[in-house]
Amino acid sequence: MKKYLVILIISLITFAFSVDIYFYQTDIRDALNQLGMQEGVSIIYDPLISGFISVEAYNITLEKALDLMLLPLGYYWTKIDNVYFVGTANPDSPNFALISKKYLLNLRFITFDDLYNALPKIMTNYIYKTPNKNQVLIYAPAKIASQIAETITLIDKQIPVAEIQVKIIEIDESDFKKFGVSWNNEENNTTSYNNGNLQLSLNPLNVNFNIIMDTLISSGNAKVLAEGTLKLKSNSTSQITGYTTVGFTIGKDNTYVEKKINTQIIISGHVFTDHANLTLKSIVESFIQNSSTFTPVGASVETNLDIKYEQPYYIAGLSFDSVTKQDGGIPGLKDIPIIGNLFKNSTYTSRKKNIVIFIKARLAGEDL
Repeated sequence: MKKYLVILIISLITFAFSVDIYFYQTDIRDALNQLGMQEGVSIIYDPLISGFISVEAYNITLEKALDLMLLPLGYYWTKIDNVYFVGTANPDSPNFALISKKYLLNLRFITFDDLYNALPKIMTNYIYKTPNKNQVLIYAPAKIASQIAETITLIDKQIPVAEIQVKIIEIDESDFKKFGVSWNNEENNTTSYNNGNLQLSLNPLNVNFNIIMDTLISSGNAKVLAEGTLKLKSNSTSQITGYTTVGFTIGKDNTYVEKKINTQIIISGHVFTDHANLTLKSIVESFIQNSSTFTPVGASVETNLDIKYEQPYYIAGLSFDSVTKQDGGIPGLKDIPIIGNLFKNSTYTSRKKNIVIFIKARLAGEDL
């Protein structure tokens, strides 16, 4: 009995792998008809399928034969009861549902919109949004769905986030020179706006400013206009704005006027596990003097900066002339009511001011 059982099993295995196919430049519909007649099975197909195949294989299963025949043309098959149906992977086909299944996948670190933008275009035809932004519905033939799911596992990764410490610092150019730093001698100058009084640029300074800046800030010779820690992930944007004033004298009587300067730093770019590639954009809004009137001006400049984590970077951001007013006079007499003005005097000093942008980044290690 055991002997007959072994022979029966071997016979069934041999029968299962007994399909031979040979087609040369044959219409796929004719080839499917011939295969169905040859193996005594029912094979029907979507009327939209077309094309010619050339394939040769021996001693394979019927399912493998169908795979080899349909692969070059991008068609798929399914078995419904005892009937094989061949269809197209076009979602617009009326018979698409016969060869497709629905799969619901959870997204761990990205949203559907992130996924849609990252997937190859051909795969986006088979994914659909659900009420849950952290889920995706795949509606496709099993093999396409498997490829999409595999691709999603490569995309759905924890997104690196960088914490970027930013300071906008105002310094007298004379204090720069005390330390042997020349603003104008930096390489790769990218000044994009210059009206004589206001020069806007974004140039990495080739000097280690750590000790210099700490000394100037602690002594009051440098002023921090704005500081903060910005969280940034790839393709996101963060910004910080600093304010200062620029002094002018107008008219024959040297009337002293102050106007505000806004410096806005916008940071975007790509965050990686070992560095960040940042795009820095500086936008400045101020005034220029025309005799006794002032005209609003605005300018912007943009640069790219590749930074390593935990390393400080200093960038030349803005240079402008400002008049400083200092009141003096005869001590005691200048403070007498009514007549005190007779004993007062004011001195005006023109100074070149520089605004430096300090940046230091670290990997935060978690998504926003």
